[in-house]
Amino acid sequence: MKQPTDKLNTNILGMLVAVVGFGFLAIVATIAFAAQDPLWFLSSFDTRPARIIIYREGQRTELQRWDPGFAELAEAIRVSLARGVARPSGIGLSSGSLEDAYNLYVTVEAFFDEPVRLHAWFNTDSPTQMLFPITGRHSDVPAVFLGKEGQYMSGAPALKTIEPIRDVLRAQGYLQ
Repeated sequence: MKQPTDKLNTNILGMLVAVVGFGFLAIVATIAFAAQDPLWFLSSFDTRPARIIIYREGQRTELQRWDPGFAELAEAIRVSLARGVARPSGIGLSSGSLEDAYNLYVTVEAFFDEPVRLHAWFNTDSPTQMLFPITGRHSDVPAVFLGKEGQYMSGAPALKTIEPIRDVLRAQGYLQ
């Protein structure tokens, strides 16, 4: 008499697919939970700023939606953000660095009407303002400092590029 355990039918390929699939889903879910963004893998960004401030060696130029040059710079900011986040930079913005960005270097500050989402595999929160160092301290990394209510958070994301912003600033005479 045969025992039921004499011959087992196992589907090794099916088991392997199930284990790998479960592992993949666990990794994706963990990243989505940590980033607080279920769409962390996207690199899209469709929101334009409501106003932009350009700081150039102590001079402050504020641009609103109706001002000349605003549309080009707003689109350059959107394009730079849409190209995606490369990595976390690990850079923070001290009060001294912020003062230097405003008074000594070329810096672009963008303000949004509503909180926006910058998709990344780490948490970028929901900022309402962003600061792009164009020259000076932290300009060697294409970092964007994210903030809300006048305060910038540490751990700025490093974008893949901020060259579209630099190109528009050159064309508008803010950079040489």
